[in-house]
Amino acid sequence: MKTFSDIRQLAFIFTISLFSIVLINCTGGGTQGRGLMSSSGRSGELLVVCTNSQWKGVLGDSLQAIFMRSLEFLPQNEPLFNLSHIDNEGFTPIYQKQRNILHLNIGSEFTTASVKVIKNKWASPQLIVYIEVADEEEAMRLLSERKNTITDFYLNSEIKRFQRAQKSQIDNSIHKKIERNYSLSMVVPQGFIVAVQNDEFCWLRKETKYWGQSVLMYVQNYSDTNMFSHSHIVSLRNQMTKKYVFGSVDSSYMIVEEKYIPPQSEKVNFNDLYAVKTQGIWKMHGDFMGGPFITYTILDAKRKRVVTLDGFLYAPTDDKRDLLRQIDAILLSTRLIE
Repeated sequence: MKTFSDIRQLAFIFTISLFSIVLINCTGGGTQGRGLMSSSGRSGELLVVCTNSQWKGVLGDSLQAIFMRSLEFLPQNEPLFNLSHIDNEGFTPIYQKQRNILHLNIGSEFTTASVKVIKNKWASPQLIVYIEVADEEEAMRLLSERKNTITDFYLNSEIKRFQRAQKSQIDNSIHKKIERNYSLSMVVPQGFIVAVQNDEFCWLRKETKYWGQSVLMYVQNYSDTNMFSHSHIVSLRNQMTKKYVFGSVDSSYMIVEEKYIPPQSEKVNFNDLYAVKTQGIWKMHGDFMGGPFITYTILDAKRKRVVTLDGFLYAPTDDKRDLLRQIDAILLSTRLIE
């Protein structure tokens, strides 16, 4: 059995590793102006600026394969982003207001391939990624190599946009309860209610006619590094949801769907804290309900405890991507109270 000092050392090593990756991959700069117009574009939209021939050819196919690939851990196919295209001549000020822009500059003058990231150039909030390469083959190679980094830039931008909106509508009553009872700061927007709350568990939920969003929190004293294993995370979630999250039918309760779309876990940096992110599909034992969930299992080294933040969605007739990202934004707003 590993000691608490072992997991603290693991967290330290992981943080250093992530920092190195950021230093290597952050190649872009940005401009920040005042008095910028508000950006436009719907959630999850990405405008691609390149020539018509590039868009209609193999390069365009590659772009769509990368940025419109189906999201994992959803019960139906939904794209990572919704792509639209404009050629360079048509990229006028009305299009320069778009929130997310991918701009391809391809020509022999670009002797060194590069990726540049600029924020708030023409509008705010705005994220522009420039790909500058000598030819299309080099563009496809660079996109393939950097696709995860580039998509993360856009995804983080989407999360921050949701967080700005949520912060402007924060429910201060729920915020104070979470601080007082769990020593956590979380931005929860108005519309959520406290469904269950005790020393070990909290369930916040928001229900509409068509869908429901939920946030779960549970806390355990740290015992060993096995608490961050995939099997333990799934088992603990099943224990908690069986105990506290019930369906509409008597004796029904929530569990993780492990057969058809198995959940997956990965180590992540959660606001500079060591954590494991788990994604998958939940279902109701004894009822016909299901949907996606996201779980963050986080080390609170100061208090020698493990904090679990979990969000799940029930939206049987609606698209789920943006509703789930709204939940993720709430989870990612969480900070430990010092």
